[in-house]
Amino acid sequence: MSQTVGREVRQSLTTREAEALERRLNTLALSGDGWPAILRAVAHHTGRPVRLVGVHGGVLAATDDGTASMTPVSVAQVFAGDGPATVTCEPGWHATARAVRAGERRVGLLLLGGSARTAAPEDEAVLSAASTAVAIEAIRRDAVAAATTETAGRLIDELRYGALRNHLEVLRTAARFGLRLDRPHAAVVFAYAGPNQRTWSTALSWLEMPVRQDGPFGLAVLEGDIDREITRIRVRLQGMVGEGPVLAAAGPVVSDVRETARSFRDAETVLGLLRRRPGEVELKFASLGLAQLLFGVSPERLQAFVEQHLGPILEREEWVNTLSAWLATKGSRAAVAELLHLHRNSVGYRVGQIRELLDANPLDPEVTLRLQAALTARELLSVMREDGTRRPA
Repeated sequence: MSQTVGREVRQSLTTREAEALERRLNTLALSGDGWPAILRAVAHHTGRPVRLVGVHGGVLAATDDGTASMTPVSVAQVFAGDGPATVTCEPGWHATARAVRAGERRVGLLLLGGSARTAAPEDEAVLSAASTAVAIEAIRRDAVAAATTETAGRLIDELRYGALRNHLEVLRTAARFGLRLDRPHAAVVFAYAGPNQRTWSTALSWLEMPVRQDGPFGLAVLEGDIDREITRIRVRLQGMVGEGPVLAAAGPVVSDVRETARSFRDAETVLGLLRRRPGEVELKFASLGLAQLLFGVSPERLQAFVEQHLGPILEREEWVNTLSAWLATKGSRAAVAELLHLHRNSVGYRVGQIRELLDANPLDPEVTLRLQAALTARELLSVMREDGTRRPA
């Protein structure tokens, strides 16, 4: 009898504690303190790490340094279940997971770390108490995003197209979003062509800076430590959308808001170059080397330069690719054969034909510079033509 009463008393205390915890967490949510504050309160109450994982597996907030995501399938399995479930995010990190919804909308999973067994009633009570606060914050974020998106989008459009009503007024508008455009800054284009486009839209709207969504593209301006910020934001977006890579391309750094439109134009071209580099996810104008100089050359002059130095082989794409690989490998027949999946004799034949048609030795240092410049100009022209309908004038 005494044992039964003891269990009932402990359960009663757990219920009262959970109700008190829920009130505290809801107060934090209604005060706009955000997910980090809510999760810290849960961690303080339980003495265990807490994470919030998005619907496609990325970590939205955490009280520890864990960044390991879950697979979208694992998240969907928890949502499909009847209640909390035990999950593993990384080796040795187990948690009780509860699905969080805001009406019909799926917010994500709330994870209470430290459980490698069936979810305990105490875990369920804590997660239930925290779920409402997490959902309130999701609704608040959506409302804030909706209220600011239009103004932010107009600002980005002005900067992108250079249609500034008054550059001092634009500076003041940007400052209200925390952007100091009288300091060095750069235009950045984030791109996502994966299957989770609705989540992509939500992810962009939750960013803390002005962003204009243009279909699969998110356009923004960054200042400060631009390299670090590009990586931080891209990783955050990737964690939210899950499947499919998020790409990030940056234009040149400028210090005058009247030059920001040029940075946007160049950022979009840099994105086109990035897409031609399998396996890479970030590319910045500052890292382009020779191509940086060619950005300022008119397409007509670029075309004339390409035809002058590559004209005899332009109709044979396989020869252009062979020349590019030959220069990139400093004339290694074996390396070219491996890159292009050719026999070494075929490489030798092609290079011989190229030498004859161009009447030049591709490995002569002066010739190499000219040919590399022509190949870079050709790639740049190709990107400009592909993106011509999207690039601002």
